[in-house]
Amino acid sequence: MAGGSSKDIKLRIKSVQSTMQITKAMELVASSKLRRAKERAENSRPYFDLLYNSLCDIAAAAGGDVDSPFLRAREIKKTCYIVIAGDRGLAGGYNNNIFKMVMAEAGDMGKACFLPIGKKAVDYFTKHGAEIVTDRFAQVERVDGSAAMEIASVICGGFLDGSFDRVDMAYTMFASMLYAAPKMMTLLPVTFLSSSEAGM
Repeated sequence: MAGGSSKDIKLRIKSVQSTMQITKAMELVASSKLRRAKERAENSRPYFDLLYNSLCDIAAAAGGDVDSPFLRAREIKKTCYIVIAGDRGLAGGYNNNIFKMVMAEAGDMGKACFLPIGKKAVDYFTKHGAEIVTDRFAQVERVDGSAAMEIASVICGGFLDGSFDRVDMAYTMFASMLYAAPKMMTLLPVTFLSSSEAGM
C-alpha cells in the first residue's frame, strides 16, 4: 500500500514538473510576442507624428482656400465608430475598456453604427444588435495596408453619401507593458490637432 502511494506521488511529481516545463516554454513565447508588439507600437509612433503634423502644416498653410467635403462640419445625425479590439479574450480589461468607452460615447444606439475590427469587437456588437457597417475585418492580425485602404474606402464612401456624419475611431494607446489606455479620435470631418492632443 505504502509502495503504491509512493509510486503515485513520484508520478504526480513528474507530471507537475512536465507541466512546469511546458508553462515555462509558453511564458517565453508570450514574452517574445509581447516584446515584438511593444517594439512595433513604439516604432510606428514617430511615423504617425510626422505624417499627422505634416498634414496639419499643409492645412494651416492653405488657410481657408481648401474646400473639401471631408473638412466641412455638418449636423450630426449618425456617428460611425471604428472600434479596434483583440481577436482573443483573457486579456484583462483590454477589450472591455474599449467597449465601455464606445458605448458610453455612443449613447443612443439608433444614432450610431459600428465598423468593428477584431473578433471580439465583431462578437460584441453583433451580440448587442448594433448596426454594423461591415464585419469583414474580424481578424485584427490580418489587417494590413490593403485592408486599411479598404476600410478607408468604406468609411469615406459612407461619409460622402450621408450614411453617417461623423467618424470616430476607438483604439488602445500603448503606454507601457503594464498600462494601455482606451482612446477616441475623430477622423471625419477632419479636424487637425497636435499629435499629443490626438492622443498618440
